[in-house]
Amino acid sequence: MTALVALALLALLAPRAHAETPKFEYADGPTAVRAFNEKNERELAEWSKAQPATPYKYPREDNVLNAPWGAFLKSIGDHPDLILATLVPHVGAQLRGQSPAAVVSWPWSIPFGPGFTASRPLQGSSFTVREYRAHRAVFEPGLFSSPQGAGFYIRPGYRFFYHPSEWVMGLGFGAGTTIEIANPRVDPFRASVSPEVILQFGHCCDPGYFNLTVRYDRFFAGDAFDIPSGNLGFVFF
Repeated sequence: MTALVALALLALLAPRAHAETPKFEYADGPTAVRAFNEKNERELAEWSKAQPATPYKYPREDNVLNAPWGAFLKSIGDHPDLILATLVPHVGAQLRGQSPAAVVSWPWSIPFGPGFTASRPLQGSSFTVREYRAHRAVFEPGLFSSPQGAGFYIRPGYRFFYHPSEWVMGLGFGAGTTIEIANPRVDPFRASVSPEVILQFGHCCDPGYFNLTVRYDRFFAGDAFDIPSGNLGFVFF
């Protein structure tokens, strides 16, 4: 049932409104992304040759109180979305047997593999290409709390996202294992087999998306063997 709802939402929300004036140019597929990057490098080289020479300016340190606080604070101000995606937890809920549980987690991910989609602005002299990589290595620490007690978990895993440039929502699938360290009187140290489905809201390929995740954990020890869960949060990739 969940899969049917996800597919229905995907069909309704995926098409991008074509009435808007395009602000970016895109490439979809690994081969097209490679060609897109090569084209960008050629155009950047031609643009650089056409620019007037500028005198060399020695880079001075931006120190405050004999420490590089200026550069540090500037980097935070330049990338607040990265700070938010790293520090602000995802919030959700679980059903542990017959008891609901609140969950907070930090699903950090590292994209790898070839770019599946790429974009760059159409206006101005911008040669910044942003790539969207479909494969993700995930490490997720989290906390849960239920009437039976609280616990901590870590979840290594893998995710794959399908998010073409014309979609405002991507679809992802993942698998991993949730390793719980819980209240020893209720559930011992244990691990699960854990598939998941993710809806990713946002336009490709600029960073900053919201992920809605539905997960099922099958444990082989403890009282609650089958634990469905869901969470929502902001991610950079």
